[in-house]
Amino acid sequence: MSTVRFSQPQTPAIIFDMDGLLIDSEPVWMRTERELIWELVGEELSNETLLSFQGRSSRVFCEGMVARFANANLKVESLLEQLLTRMESNIRSAPLMPGARDLLEYLAETSVPMAIASSSPMAFIEAVVKQHQLPITSMTSGTEVPASKPHPAVFELAAQRLSSPVHACWVWEDSVNGVIAAKAASMSAIAVPDPHHPRPEQFSIADYQHASLLKSLEWIRSEDVSCLFDVKG
Repeated sequence: MSTVRFSQPQTPAIIFDMDGLLIDSEPVWMRTERELIWELVGEELSNETLLSFQGRSSRVFCEGMVARFANANLKVESLLEQLLTRMESNIRSAPLMPGARDLLEYLAETSVPMAIASSSPMAFIEAVVKQHQLPITSMTSGTEVPASKPHPAVFELAAQRLSSPVHACWVWEDSVNGVIAAKAASMSAIAVPDPHHPRPEQFSIADYQHASLLKSLEWIRSEDVSCLFDVKG
């Protein structure tokens, strides 16, 4: 088995989004959001509407719904509480994405710093890491910063916790908002979008695009990135 050692003198750090990247939770979020709004307002949200909030915080989604349905007397805090209560149990049913464990365990054998930076609440991140026994100890939640993705704050805080300069960080993301946030933080971005995303051209701002995390693992092992990774047989 090959072993990767990140090239010196500047050791990269890797930051992973969680929902839709490491775990297949985006369908769970979308179903939960759609069901909640249907029950409260009687309108079914389109996939396009739901995808526009992908990568952003639950609070931003709730603020958007309160503004969209101004005559429905929705309250942000109440809506947020109902959404998170439902998701707290629902997210535990989300499986790992193909290649997630292989990639994380492979990288865990190296000295590369790794973190999760997600818009989800910290309790959700910790639950996913614990349930799937992921080899990551540094976690940052979008609820800890004043602005949601596409603002770069959550990635900047994650880099700070890793004691890594932003220009040395590589971000893996599945959402357009997340890729924008990574680039705004002056980080390199690797997009792993849903193959059925309605506007794949939006990911063109990423430095690289991979079809899956399995492809990411192949990429890390390949000679094509020998300038970043020192691969020893």
